[in-house]
Amino acid sequence: MANIRLLANLNCDRVLALDEPLIAGSRLQYRDQGRRLGGGAANTGIGLLWAGHQARILSRVGNDETGAWLLKTATELGLDISEVEQFSGETGELLVLVDGGGERTILRQHRRPALPSKLPSSIVDCLYVNYEGADAAAYMAGMLDHTLVVSQYPKGGRWSRPCQIMIASYADLSAGLSADLNADLSANVNANLNTGLSGHQDNLWHHAQQLAGDSLQWLVVTRGEQGAEAFSAEQHIQVPAPLVSVVDATGAGDAFAGGLIHGLLEKLPMASALNQASQWAAYALSSTSSIPSERLKHYLHTQGGMLSRG
Repeated sequence: MANIRLLANLNCDRVLALDEPLIAGSRLQYRDQGRRLGGGAANTGIGLLWAGHQARILSRVGNDETGAWLLKTATELGLDISEVEQFSGETGELLVLVDGGGERTILRQHRRPALPSKLPSSIVDCLYVNYEGADAAAYMAGMLDHTLVVSQYPKGGRWSRPCQIMIASYADLSAGLSADLNADLSANVNANLNTGLSGHQDNLWHHAQQLAGDSLQWLVVTRGEQGAEAFSAEQHIQVPAPLVSVVDATGAGDAFAGGLIHGLLEKLPMASALNQASQWAAYALSSTSSIPSERLKHYLHTQGGMLSRG
């Protein structure tokens, strides 16, 4: 069992199911499906918990009813909330709009990113960071010497993220590249969506290394139904996506991160870790919850959640 700290949001998702895709200027009907536990801390942490790890959340919630509900629900699921800070104010809800094809749009109240006031320095096996703002960088850098640090790609490529493993969706990476590279090169990279990213491996690696520093070992890129890819200074690995009927895409990227962390902590080769992560994401895509579905729990308990190490 590994000890994993998750610097990530603990959210209350208010889910609105749409009858039609979201289109600007249209009038749509929706069904309010109530609130559910969400956020990167829960969506990633619960799968890791089911895989036998200790998942400790480092986050902030308000001292209101919503915050109390989040802490109670997370505790009941087995997550360690001892490092969650409560601030004076409202937690707020995220509006999650899900259309009939499972695609989701998330609306979040504007709020300045703020780290918990106490950032623990105790050693853990893995620090996972899925948090906005520049302030997380110093904490991550201080953990690198003794901890595997895995980070989600910072929105827009705006903030430093010292880590060994960086995870990015293709869409987020494209937006960051557009800001970092010249327009012609960005257009060429974007044009390779259907043929892979190998032709721009050097540019991708350089961009990621600017954010992560010399400690970077792998850049992992998720590409939806086209699978996932991983880049190092010398290697490029591609794996296909499992076939899945998409019900709700909420939390799929978080589940992928959990599967990848699990595989890496079990010392799987990167190709096997990518396959493991893709399987975790597939279970998230086929469920109606933000947090991982019971199907993932069953998979982990019956199959051991492990793929070949070869």
